[in-house]
Amino acid sequence: MRFSELPPTGTVVWGYGREGAAVAAELARRGLDATIALPDATDAGAAPADAPLPVLTGAAAVEALRAARVVVASPGVPATAPLQVELAAAGTPVTGLTDLWLGEHAGVTIGVTGTKGKSTTASLIAHVARAVGLRSAVVGNVGTPVLSVDADRLDVVALEVSSYQARTVTTSPRVVVLTSLYAEHLPWHGGYAEYVHDKLNLLAHGPEHVVAAPGAAYDEAAARLEARTTLHRPDADHVHADDAGALVWPGVGGLGADELPLPGRHNAANCALALRALEVAGLLGDEEARRTALASLRDFAPLAHRLEPVASPDGRAWYDDSLATAPEAVVAALEVWPDERVLLLFGGADRGLELDPLVAYLAGRTAPVGVHAFGAAGARLAAALPSDGPHPVHLSPGFADAVRAVLASEDPARRVLFSPGAPSFDEYADYRDRAAALRTLLGC
Repeated sequence: MRFSELPPTGTVVWGYGREGAAVAAELARRGLDATIALPDATDAGAAPADAPLPVLTGAAAVEALRAARVVVASPGVPATAPLQVELAAAGTPVTGLTDLWLGEHAGVTIGVTGTKGKSTTASLIAHVARAVGLRSAVVGNVGTPVLSVDADRLDVVALEVSSYQARTVTTSPRVVVLTSLYAEHLPWHGGYAEYVHDKLNLLAHGPEHVVAAPGAAYDEAAARLEARTTLHRPDADHVHADDAGALVWPGVGGLGADELPLPGRHNAANCALALRALEVAGLLGDEEARRTALASLRDFAPLAHRLEPVASPDGRAWYDDSLATAPEAVVAALEVWPDERVLLLFGGADRGLELDPLVAYLAGRTAPVGVHAFGAAGARLAAALPSDGPHPVHLSPGFADAVRAVLASEDPARRVLFSPGAPSFDEYADYRDRAAALRTLLGC
């Protein structure tokens, strides 16, 4: 669906977060007779008095949604919400800002989704595009609203798409990148199968090209794509990350792991995905452009909360990897230092994700990891690790307690990795809030 296909009356915007506010403003600008609905009592005060559209709350909002000709739902409304299920059963069209925007701009868009790595990869695409002289921007779930840029004046838009946003898409970008795929956000979607279905909906509507990471991402994409879509992956014949975390581009050159601004093989793999996406999109048309694209990676500024160094008073090197909210992401972070002793801060709210990938990794790792676990997720990891194993475990009731325990520890490890493997909602508003608490505890 696109904005121009919305009816002149009867559109209801469900929610007034960042995306809901942007949609409401756009509908008002276009002169549509639309309404903002806030059915949840906790959201009743979300819309300001000067909202661009009329606001309904509580029971009136529920009735407006039931009577709507089209609902534009905010990403924060779970797919499993009873009213969402009711609307689906009634056949009410439910769309979102990402879908409405893609309906008009899919041709200039490289969409990036995946469980982890999507913000970095989308940002890399925009960075490299600018380096080769293209007009580009990165928008979407990365934090910049799609409506904040004039896509008609750009050569390429790197669009980060969350599973929440992908669920309602009916138009695929011309090129889609799938960075990784494992369990995440299961309560919102209703289970892993539903999560994968919703996530891969971004590439279910006829993109020209899909670039997928090897493994589950590639396999799931291959099982769903139609013949008209060409599926690619980084491999020995194209730009790829080698086992040492270096970037290799046959016929073009390479960058060693120490030349990349992003630590870890998983980040080198993200660089490869970004370059491959621009290549298959036809935006790196000659040898000079490819060499420039490769060299530009040296100047990329890493994003916050992704193995971000944090100053500390204890002489150790601390890293904020607070966006690593799944066990697989923690493994990727630990693999940056496979032969070093590391202290790991792990824990938070427990969503019941399988810990097997992390437990299995630790079982096979020789270099010790001192696990400082906290919260319900941390308690479950502590229980899963052998008490007499090579990786000592210290369990704290909360995050601040765990940080203080690390600061007081005499463990000889020189690196501390805050890679929680779990969300923050048991103690903090979001990952940013918990990351800010870390800095406060460290006296930053």
